[in-house]
Amino acid sequence: MKTRFVKDRIDYTGRELRPHWIMERFGLVGDAAVSFAGSCYVSGEDLVDLEDRALGNTVAGDLMLHFIVELFGIALPGIVFAQRLLCSAAKDAIEETGDGAVRRDGDDLFAGTGKLSVSVATVSPVSGLIHMGLNITREGVPVEAACLEDLKIDPAAVADRILASFSGEIESAMEAASKVRPVI
Repeated sequence: MKTRFVKDRIDYTGRELRPHWIMERFGLVGDAAVSFAGSCYVSGEDLVDLEDRALGNTVAGDLMLHFIVELFGIALPGIVFAQRLLCSAAKDAIEETGDGAVRRDGDDLFAGTGKLSVSVATVSPVSGLIHMGLNITREGVPVEAACLEDLKIDPAAVADRILASFSGEIESAMEAASKVRPVI
């Protein structure tokens, strides 16, 4: 699995969560994950979560650390499991490098009573896709928020740790799957 932390600011609108965006933008072909910092503003038709869309919710933050993952040959339940794995990798990396405990509830991360992350997983006709955003600051977040600043975490350093841990888990799982025989 290919990974890259991108130093350039990229603002996330939800339209980036599409097949081959990583390849088109960064030249990474196949299973890949990228991370970058930028604002987040997703609403209306760009919301993938049907519950959020029906409620008229907006996902927003002035500065987030974003992760976009694309895995090929995976169904919706599988990409949701991968999303949970990405959230677990983020929780571990944050606790190892930061100042404070993080709680994971499904695909959400919390520090204290504040929500630290947003996340969604979906499928396209050719791949499974994940977006996860971690609040770098609280500004512009429409809910009670926690942020990496409060936990004294450098976004670039934690991004590298999360990408390495997640890609290692995916590669290890694929290797484990390739060395077992089917049962009849």
